[in-house]
Amino acid sequence: MSTESEHEATPTSSDPDPVDIEPQPEPEPEETEDPPPPPDSTLGTVVTVDPGTWYEVTSVCTTATCPNLNTSTTEPMVYSNAGSIRMVCGRCGFNRPILTVTKLDPQPEMS
Repeated sequence: MSTESEHEATPTSSDPDPVDIEPQPEPEPEETEDPPPPPDSTLGTVVTVDPGTWYEVTSVCTTATCPNLNTSTTEPMVYSNAGSIRMVCGRCGFNRPILTVTKLDPQPEMS
């Protein structure tokens, strides 16, 4: 016959001492730089111009999730077939506000 005391676990000298784990300090939030604000002098997303005329157009992407955010580009030759110009970002597909429109002088010849 066995007694309950035989089945109880008894500490032995080979049991390791309990280890006190100190809580890790919370990491400080990383400071992120805000993207520069978009230029204020935009003409709009669609500009009315003379039809059948060549222009140089500078536009900027203002889509917050686009890799081209606040990146301006200049297209040296944009043709206004119907009298309006609209620029679209090639990365995100949204309209790019137009900053400047300059009529080319002399106008390129079409063949």
